[in-house]
Order: sequence, then C-alpha cells, then structure tokens
Amino acid sequence: MAWVLRPPSCPIQLPGGCFSGHGNDLFRKAHGWQAAMTVATYGEHAENAAQALNALIRADVIPADERAVDQLLHCREAVVDALRQRLYDLGQDSWYSRPDHLRAKTAKPILAGLDAKLANLVDAIAFGLPTLPLDEHRSSSDYLTPASDDPTVEVWRVAAVELMSASHALSAAEEQPWRTDPGAGWWVLRDAAVALEAVLVLDSRLEEVGLLAEHQRPDFAMGLDEKRLVLSQTARVATWHATSAIPEEATPRLQPRALSTVVQPVSMVSTPADLAAAQQRLSRFLRPLSASDVFYAEEPEISADSARQITAGQLSLCQAFAKASDLSTETSVFGAFFTERSEVLEALQPQLRHLADVKADKEPNMRRYWQQSELTTAVARMERRRVPIRLHPTQMAELARATHEVTHNLGKGLRRELLRNNSNLVDAHPRHQDGPVRVGRNSRLETTLTDLVNMPAPNPPAARFSTPLQRAALQQALNLTLSSSARTPTPFPAARAAAYGAPAI
Repeated sequence: MAWVLRPPSCPIQLPGGCFSGHGNDLFRKAHGWQAAMTVATYGEHAENAAQALNALIRADVIPADERAVDQLLHCREAVVDALRQRLYDLGQDSWYSRPDHLRAKTAKPILAGLDAKLANLVDAIAFGLPTLPLDEHRSSSDYLTPASDDPTVEVWRVAAVELMSASHALSAAEEQPWRTDPGAGWWVLRDAAVALEAVLVLDSRLEEVGLLAEHQRPDFAMGLDEKRLVLSQTARVATWHATSAIPEEATPRLQPRALSTVVQPVSMVSTPADLAAAQQRLSRFLRPLSASDVFYAEEPEISADSARQITAGQLSLCQAFAKASDLSTETSVFGAFFTERSEVLEALQPQLRHLADVKADKEPNMRRYWQQSELTTAVARMERRRVPIRLHPTQMAELARATHEVTHNLGKGLRRELLRNNSNLVDAHPRHQDGPVRVGRNSRLETTLTDLVNMPAPNPPAARFSTPLQRAALQQALNLTLSSSARTPTPFPAARAAAYGAPAI
C-alpha cells in the first residue's frame, strides 16, 4: 500500500522556486499532513520526483551541516538505486554485478549505430555513477523516514522516496506491458534518461565541493558532457518512439496473487476507461500459440464459432469507438483508424458464415468468448443508458493500440489455422457438392485476413497526447543548465594548418 499525502499549503522554499513535497506515512506527522488511503500511480510518483529534481537543479544549494550532508548522500544513493532498478526491470544489466556495483572499464562508445546502443549506454551510465562504500550502506528507513530541517536535504529525500515508489510501482504491477512492448518501454526509458541527466548535473556540483571524493566508481570512458549527450539523445529518441503511455497508470499489487483455478480471468468493464484494458486482455487470449508460421501445434488456433463471435463483436466495437472519437476534437484523429478497421471486419464477417470445425468442441480458449461478451455487452449497456464513451486522448490512443492488437491477433491466428496442413477449419458452403473443402491460399477469405493482419498500428508518439508537466519542466531546466565544469566551446571549426590551401608560388 502506498500512501499519498495531500499537503494543504506547506511548500519547501528554495531559491529559484518552491516544491510541495509528497511522501509516505512514515513521516506524515512531521509535516502535519493528512494521509489518504489511495494508491498512487507511477505517473504521479514520476511527476513528484521530477518536481523535486527540478527544484534541486534550480536552487544550486548544498548544506554545510555534517549530519545534513550525510543524509543527503544517502538519499542520493537511494535515487541512483531506484533508477538502476528501473533499468534492470526493462531488461538491462542482466548479469550479476559485483557487490560494490562497480564494473570494469567501459570501452569508449562509437557513434555509428548510436540509436541501437542507447539502452545499453544508459545502463552503463547508471551503473557508472559514484557509489557509497559498502560499509556506509544503511537501511533506507534510517535516512528516508526522518524529515530534515534543511530544505535542500528534504527535497533530496522526497526525490528518493518518489523515485523508489515509481520504480516499485513498475516492478510490482499486475500487468507489465513495458517489458515486451517497445512503445511502452521507450516511455519508461525516457523518464529514466531525463532523471539520470539531472543526477549527473547535481553530481557535478557535489564533486566541486568534494562530497563524492570517498565514493567508489569504475574507470569510465565517457566524460560528463558525453554522458549528457547520450542521455539527452535517448530522451529525444524515446519521445519519438514512445507510442504508449500505459506505464503512467501502473500501480503495485496490494496483495499477493491468490491461488485460482482460472488463469487470467476476464477484465471487467464498468466505465469507458476500462475498455482499453479489456481489449488488451482479449488480445493476449487471441495471441497465436506458436511464434512462427512454420511450426503448428496439434491444438487448433481458433474455432469457427469463436472467429465469428469475435469478428462480429469487434465490428460493433470499432463502429462504437469511431463514433466516440468524434466527441472531441482531440480524439477525432482516431476516427479514421476505427472506421478503416470496421470496413475490413465488415468484409470479413459474411465470409465466415459457412466456416465449420472438422472436430467439434475444439475451442482452445473459452476466455475469448467471455472477454468478447463482456466488451460487447458493456458497450451495448452504455449505449442503452446513453453513457457517452468519452475518453482522454491518451486513453483513446491506448484503446486504438489495444484494438489493433486484437484484430491483428485474430487475423493472424485464423489465417494460420486455415492454412496449416491439419487444419480443423473447413469451408462448408452448400455450393460445394462434394462436401466441405479446405480454404486455400489466395482465396477471398485468406486475402481478407491478410489485409486485416497487415493493417498498420496507430503509432503517433504518446507525448503528442500526454505531456507530463513536471517532467517537461525538468527537461526544459536541463536544456538550460550548464555542466559545472563545462568551459565555453568555440562555435567555429578547428583552424586549418598554415600550409593547407596556401597559394602556389
């Protein structure tokens, strides 16, 4: 359970700005704040952490008291560990590091093919940050629980708490699509890259006064400006390719999963905001059994009744979603996507009318029926009660992505089942005088399914619809903040040699 504190008017004042801190129940009494039993999302924690880091960058204040400095350094250690954990959850640093977190000397990076190496470079930068010696490590409750009288240390503490809470929300979430979906993974990597660049800037200030002199660090090939170059480019590339903001709504599980005889039960739909999650659950139920078209299992991919039910259900859903997207000018851009999807499904539906199973009772996954029925009845109920499907642009974008995954997996699984050698599906149209026949390649049904599979996914950058204010402010502050040790470079190219281009005598 994560505690979200709602401070009435108790901002921490710092030169160049103020920050209203959020924390957890352990230090609510120190501030006199009222705790609310609500679970904060990853997005809320990330916004609070960005606000804290931005306040530290703008203030440029370092405490002089020895105890305050000690707590600051331990809070900084928690910040670094939280960012390392986030990168680990994305699949980075898969090997077991040494107990002191130090790596061997890192080779100097080569700019050729930089975009393919960004994730590894960000991971190397994170694990190359200065680290406290092992004998100085303490329990996080020792330095995160007590509130500090020093405003700078207090903001460092808040940054540590929020970054740890954000990473925990991702690590302990029930569903973790950012581990497999690049569009969602880039969103998480963007936040990590921006926060790491902020830590580098703050570290450069701590280095100037010698506060990191006793820290351990590897022999790293990149300098400060090179690290910032990599991190800023990572944030830029991530903004282009982060097509899903679904990590924003991630929350940790409140309790361990209870034992159940039903694996992945259906996702219920009570409000329009639940539609995307239900579509995502259905897309996983429709995922083909094997990863390759070459290998086919004995078990059928899909039954004839299931194909008809899901096709009809998705057709009605796409038509409803197309109308819903027109309710707002911000979501109207998705109208064409749902309309085009409806046209292909409408062409596919009559072609499935005479599809039949060779062996009856061969539906491999009944949860497809249940999930599609839940979606169809929920939307019909909303229309009957005149509840408009009004979604925010980010929610509509997630719904479009989930709908694409459903229709793509439906077309892929059905096409694969029709074309495999021991297919359980046949065309039982009465016009076939000799009985049911196999559905062959280049038939009308196979061509329509191919069109459905090849329909493009909606891939506009999620930042177009979701612009977190505090993280955008932190990025802007970093763009205007010089590295402490940076010298003004010359804007002119290197001077030519004296003999270069000299006129011949």
